[in-house]
Amino acid sequence: MSDVVTPETPEKEDLLTEAEKKALVALKRDEAAALRRWWQRLTLTQQELKAFTPQPPLPRGVRAVLRRCDSAEAAMLTQGFRELWAMLPEATKQTDYRDEQLQVWSCIAVMAAELREEEKDVSLARRLGQQKDLTGKPLMSELRFQQLLSCQTPEEFIQRLRRALALANKQGLSVVLLASVIALWWREHRGRLSAKPTQRLGFVLANDYFAATSRYSHRSD
Repeated sequence: MSDVVTPETPEKEDLLTEAEKKALVALKRDEAAALRRWWQRLTLTQQELKAFTPQPPLPRGVRAVLRRCDSAEAAMLTQGFRELWAMLPEATKQTDYRDEQLQVWSCIAVMAAELREEEKDVSLARRLGQQKDLTGKPLMSELRFQQLLSCQTPEEFIQRLRRALALANKQGLSVVLLASVIALWWREHRGRLSAKPTQRLGFVLANDYFAATSRYSHRSD
């Protein structure tokens, strides 16, 4: 049974920063807050978790099982995903798109389980565009970045996201901004393209990636 926080249970932080709230394109704020708390319980030790919440960490091994999943469907069968699903707002679970939401959130669970340490406010693309060891080159090459943008299937998307997180050493980015990118990819994969170009996957990722590379590329020219 999940130890969901009740109104009487004091929490010790504002789960989302103002920058994150503004950057969420495909997630609602209450969804993002639930995800961050779940990730903390999944990843942090009991001692580390005390700084954020009186809730206990999830059982050992739950994260490892999620990391072994090679598809969203496989993740749906895990305790880790069930814990996340239980913590999500009822409106998320009762939507007409329930089957799609199950796929989206199981994919989010798989990828969030890969993240070892968080850096709030840092998006996936910004992290991938950061300079690698003063080489003048980004953590992810522009070619691989373009391949990430052009994924056609959920399996390919999960595979390329795993490679992306490995290049980022599985740290240094926000779990909620990572999840927002995943949810946005699924939205467009289902054919629901935003009428606003600035809220489409290609723009969201490219804007952050090239903003990061511009910080050092001019100096190396």
